[in-house]
Amino acid sequence: MKTSATIAEWRTAMMSHLIFGLPATALLFSIIGLALHRTRRLYAEAERREAAETALRQAQRLEAIGQLTGGVAHDFNNLLMVVSGSVQKLRRDLPDEKYARVLDLITTATQRGESLTRQLLTFSRRQTLSPTVIDLTQRLPELKDMLNRSLRGDIEIDVSAPREACAVKVDPNEFEIALINLAVNARDAMPAGGSLRIAVRPVTLKGKAWEEGLTGEYIAIRITDTGSGIPAENLSRVFEPFFTTKEVGKGTGLGLSQVYGFARQSGGTATVTSTLGRGTAITLYLPRTREAPAAVVAEAARPPMPRRSGTVLLVEDHNEVAEVCTGYFQQLGYRVKRAAGAQEALQLIENEPAFDVVFSDILMPGVMNGLALAQTLRERFPDLPVLLSTGYSSSAQEAVREGFVVLQKPFEVPALEAALLEAMRGNGPPVRERAVG
Repeated sequence: MKTSATIAEWRTAMMSHLIFGLPATALLFSIIGLALHRTRRLYAEAERREAAETALRQAQRLEAIGQLTGGVAHDFNNLLMVVSGSVQKLRRDLPDEKYARVLDLITTATQRGESLTRQLLTFSRRQTLSPTVIDLTQRLPELKDMLNRSLRGDIEIDVSAPREACAVKVDPNEFEIALINLAVNARDAMPAGGSLRIAVRPVTLKGKAWEEGLTGEYIAIRITDTGSGIPAENLSRVFEPFFTTKEVGKGTGLGLSQVYGFARQSGGTATVTSTLGRGTAITLYLPRTREAPAAVVAEAARPPMPRRSGTVLLVEDHNEVAEVCTGYFQQLGYRVKRAAGAQEALQLIENEPAFDVVFSDILMPGVMNGLALAQTLRERFPDLPVLLSTGYSSSAQEAVREGFVVLQKPFEVPALEAALLEAMRGNGPPVRERAVG
């Protein structure tokens, strides 16, 4: 009897404890679980913030470097223009073969300087681009042969793309240069051979930190190699100009900076991941477009333009560059009259409306630059062709969008003639000619 009473009393006590204890325990565990969940979220949020701050600092550092490199490009290209023009004059005045070797060396150095400046402008997102809609699903397989020529026979290239259209609006020339730079970097990372895989796929970005806050529809071009990889401490610097881990003489450190600058100026970005001994993957994100790809028109199919003569109004504030340009135009059979600024040019045109074409630098001192002059002439003298030139100007891209032909300094006579004829045609897309030689 006493045992039964004790058991009954124990049961009653246990039930009372369970009635109140179980909910309290469950509540306690729920609070602990909620706290753990919130703690995990806080840690994840802290990691995202840290990644976003790191990406922001990286972008700011690259932007600062870009502003520095872009700032010197105009004067540097003017200097190259003077050197290049002087070499061409010396070739005509000194036909003796003993001078040819020296002049060839100067020409080669000038071309390397022009290439260097172009790469720096691309990195700083100040290169003048001519965007065209291209479908990467069709274009990349066509570029495979070009990439094969940049690699060795012991490197296998695999290109994969979806069946659906993957159209982007980019400068085709800069896009091809970016792919070649990536292929060359992959080649150097695989001295004993390997494989290079290029995969294209459409993606929707939602502002993740490693995608630098981009949102919307993009096309991802992922280039993966099986090379030696990049040390973790160098990953944040691979897109900086002149940063390279290659031996002296085997790399300038400008290849990946061109890739990054091209992607950013095209409205996207570039990211890199790597594991030592297992290879590197670089992904280009380019904005997707629903526009139809532009039809490819062969230059030979365009109606020929007869060689012309007449009077050119040269608008250039740099005396030495003006002298070089004057010589180039005279070689083409043109008479040249010079104005040192936009206002002086407008006065000359008002007083002597017999000019056949206006050739103006974009970046000039004064209230009105070359683009503003071209816009004014288009409005007041719509039949007067205008050709613009630049070593570097933030207005160059706007000029291209408005349909003006922009010639990149330094240039030589063949490039000047081609751009001049394009401006005189007054139709078709504007072209950018490179120095020839």
